[in-house]
Amino acid sequence: MKWISKRFLWPLLVAGLAALFFLPVLRGEFLHWDDYALYVENPYYTGLAFGNWRWMCTTFRYGHWQPLTWLTCALDFNFWKLNASGWHLTNLGIHAINAMLVYGLCLTFLKDKSRRCTAALAALFWAVHPLRVEAVSWLATRGYLLCTAFCLLTVLFYLRAIEQKRYPLAALLCFALATLTKGIGMMLPLVLLLLDWFPLRRIISMRTAFRCAIEKTPFFILSLVTGITAFLAKKADGGMAPVALYGPVERIGQAVYGVWFYLFKTVSPRNLSPLYEKHPELWQVLAALLFLTAAGIIIFLFRKRLFPIIGTAGAFLLLIFPMLGITQSGSQMFADRFTYLAAVPFSIFLAAGLVRLQKPMHRAVCGLLAVLLLLLGVQSVVYSNVWKTELSLWSYAVTVDGSQSGAQNNLGIVLIGLNEYEKALGCLDKALAMRPEYADALNNRALIKLNKGQYEEAIHDLNIALPQGFMRANDRAKMWVLRGLALEGMSNNPAAIVDYSTVIERPDVDSGCRLKALQARARLRLAADRVKDAETDLKAMLVTPDSSGEFHRRAEAVLTEIKKIPRE
Repeated sequence: MKWISKRFLWPLLVAGLAALFFLPVLRGEFLHWDDYALYVENPYYTGLAFGNWRWMCTTFRYGHWQPLTWLTCALDFNFWKLNASGWHLTNLGIHAINAMLVYGLCLTFLKDKSRRCTAALAALFWAVHPLRVEAVSWLATRGYLLCTAFCLLTVLFYLRAIEQKRYPLAALLCFALATLTKGIGMMLPLVLLLLDWFPLRRIISMRTAFRCAIEKTPFFILSLVTGITAFLAKKADGGMAPVALYGPVERIGQAVYGVWFYLFKTVSPRNLSPLYEKHPELWQVLAALLFLTAAGIIIFLFRKRLFPIIGTAGAFLLLIFPMLGITQSGSQMFADRFTYLAAVPFSIFLAAGLVRLQKPMHRAVCGLLAVLLLLLGVQSVVYSNVWKTELSLWSYAVTVDGSQSGAQNNLGIVLIGLNEYEKALGCLDKALAMRPEYADALNNRALIKLNKGQYEEAIHDLNIALPQGFMRANDRAKMWVLRGLALEGMSNNPAAIVDYSTVIERPDVDSGCRLKALQARARLRLAADRVKDAETDLKAMLVTPDSSGEFHRRAEAVLTEIKKIPRE
């Protein structure tokens, strides 16, 4: 029993506390912010047949190649269907496992293996920190949780293999699995080289450095493939900002400020938000550059004494690098979820620092750390409650910073769903006052105007939104469908058919938009007595995947009625 308590009590305690402070996520729902498009309205992943496997292994949906992540979603769907609590339970379980793995890493780096309490406190600093809330609460971030789990296992198996003086084959397998979940761990081979230098001391000369690098050739090949695939996925999705619109200087400025931003939020996690889209100002970039330069000079001057800090900073910078905006995608400048893997080195550094303290000081610092962890955990509980519903999430985001157009737009979407059109218009007008050509806000405002019968105004907004270049193909398709409906309202059916046909003919449009366009075009063709053409559209609907089955039922009903029509 004593052996069980030493080996399992502390990691189970860490996992239990990590789950405890995030329990509110179990009452969360699917968010229209990616969750619906990825899971609720997506029929392609909802089974384990060959067609589903093929889709999961080849899709770049929403800018990511993550077949193993899709497999876990397929299992969730088969077990829970669309019960969001079950999906959230899976996320929470993976986070609890990750907390145990971080504990294992902290303990591995401690020379005194009896300091399990110290390792647990350090691991909990990572596990209960409010910056983890977004990754755990948002179902669309499943890949971050899974990739982190496999990356942590990679490091653990690597350290064990080096200790036993054998090739890290298990670590290579775990890294291969990590590449199938998400691309955030692509820099891990360089982190392993950093570990070879410190603390493993395997790199003491150019010769040993070359030998360690050659040893990791399979890791680097996997990393290269992951990076190329991630780039192609973002490019294919249409969400990557072109250099012409967002130049190299702006990207470098974002990256420099991003390092400061994540460090500051780790120390002071105040005013966290689901969306940070404001570009840093020049003075902020210069201040961050000055701080980082000064820190770098100090570390260089005292480098012989600061190996632990150099190793920690190097690992953090390597892991956070892919998310710093060099290949900018989406409207966000920064995101809490980007720190999910990158912040792990801080806990290892904390554990290593605590064990160096003398007993009286060690106890005092651990006591203060325990109080800090309680405060961080309470903040995580509160912030997890914010993520439960779309209304609470975007109301909070607007309260934190009402000058973010994306937050105003997303709150407007929520209010549209609640039929609070006037309030929604207020939010959308604020968003467009900040960004007059904000395509998504224009689309949402057009939807309200369409519902109010203001067809010309709806078409005006959509005509401004559609030419925008930085947009997903599916988002553009939704605008064509909406403009088609507005044109129908103005009795301009030929023009409406053109818009519907544009959606139907595009190969990069998902099944939901294609079904809406096919149904609308079939309706207009029937109204124009083009029965055969309408039949063609209805039969096309029946072979298009339908997540709800509603479109298929409607198509079958109409086809049944058409059969009753006397033929000449």
